[in-house]
Amino acid sequence: MPNDIPNFNLLAVFAAVMEQGSLSKAADHLNTNQSTISTALGRLKAEVGQELFVRSGRGVVPTSYSTSLYAEIQGPIQQLNGVFQGFGEFDPNTSVRNFVMTAPEHLQWILLRTFADRPKKNISLELFEQSDNDETMYDGLLTQKFDVMIDIVPPTHPNIESTHLFDGEFVIVCRKGHPRIKDILSISQYMYETHAVLERTRNQMYTLGHYTSIDITKRKVAYHGRSMFSNMLLCSQTDYLTAVPLSMALQFEEHLQLQVLKPPFESKQISNYLIWLKKLKHDPSHKWFRNELISTVKDNVSKMMDVDYKK
Repeated sequence: MPNDIPNFNLLAVFAAVMEQGSLSKAADHLNTNQSTISTALGRLKAEVGQELFVRSGRGVVPTSYSTSLYAEIQGPIQQLNGVFQGFGEFDPNTSVRNFVMTAPEHLQWILLRTFADRPKKNISLELFEQSDNDETMYDGLLTQKFDVMIDIVPPTHPNIESTHLFDGEFVIVCRKGHPRIKDILSISQYMYETHAVLERTRNQMYTLGHYTSIDITKRKVAYHGRSMFSNMLLCSQTDYLTAVPLSMALQFEEHLQLQVLKPPFESKQISNYLIWLKKLKHDPSHKWFRNELISTVKDNVSKMMDVDYKK
């Protein structure tokens, strides 16, 4: 390899391909086209005198040299990106910005209402449903379609970081007119009744499986929903049971005429995390947005839990 240090822009393009996993995604991430990305990689290959990627199916796979190179330059590039982003100006009273994120259903209305109620309309919020599985979980974040996400599993991706938001409980709900359940639920009743379940996995497990040691595969399941609200709505009109976060059950307990029941088995609390790209850590607008989310979520969840404990 020549003694000269490669052009920073070429290294930045290389890092984007490593992080995004393909030339096309890197092009979208950098707001350019795939031809430009390919040309930059060709120049870097000539400068370092090493093969960087090999074709595999429709994509590319990094060589061992590329993997080693990326491990060395990843930190410095992220630090430089943070420095330049830190110089950006952002004033929440005058700057115009639309933030985009994913969040669990029990937080969606809280977040949307908070931003809609801001006296000045220069800052808005756009929300998407969460990913259903592990494979696509971070795609929107890595391509910067989303600014942040809130989820129950802390990230292990090297380019993503997180902070703990809060811990909450989950409960079992059924309709108030249920013929066999009244105010309390036993483990035998729970296993006997029919369930509506959330068709979403994290770490290759259905969500509820992270918080209890019982074998939930033995439940009788009638409905696989992609939304906790749709599961609750179905249960309000049938004799099915479903598990939801306590904060969500409290939101709709009266509207849907639901019984809110403690799980009849040992369970762990649900941890929620705010998740974002490391390279945006020092961006002024992004930092302001994260702080707003943290204070909004913690204040509102605390109020809902106080209402529950006073019952």
